Amino acid sequence: MKTTGVVRRVDDLGRIVIPKDIRKSLRIRDGESLEFFVDKETISLKKFSTSDFLSDIAQSLLDTIYMTISKNIFVTDRDKFVAGTGKYKKEFCGCNISTKLEECLFETESLVKGTCSVEEIVDSKKSSEEYKYIISPILSDGETIGLALMLNEDGKTFTEEDEHIIQIIANFLSKYLED
Repeated sequence: MKTTGVVRRVDDLGRIVIPKDIRKSLRIRDGESLEFFVDKETISLKKFSTSDFLSDIAQSLLDTIYMTISKNIFVTDRDKFVAGTGKYKKEFCGCNISTKLEECLFETESLVKGTCSVEEIVDSKKSSEEYKYIISPILSDGETIGLALMLNEDGKTFTEEDEHIIQIIANFLSKYLED
């Protein structure tokens, strides 16, 4: 475990302030859930992530769909890519999402389409290749907890069926997480 040497006092309501630089480096947003672990005299905090529940079912779903349509499809949580198919699966899965995708987490639209480069999708990846994309939010209790994303690298526009597929993936995962 890495120590930072920061000492904080607990206020009268039991709150502890986590310094802004630590929140930024760990990508902890306002209102985000944290898990507490207590071991003797040690309290550990961990970001609560739905990706633990999401990644296995999402990967199975995407693999099944990929056997039929062979498209680049990915699922993210609020921080990183948790499942994927296609030729970019190994390159993207486990990587942090970009700020552009973070902004999509707060969009109210059910379907977002556009064109972008790899660095606009995956944080820290550099490439000049252009992709068309469709994004649909994965919702749980009215809050966006992830994204379903389809990439098209050959410049072709997406069909109505592609749009339906990405919405089905997002809706299925939303329903799965609510149950």
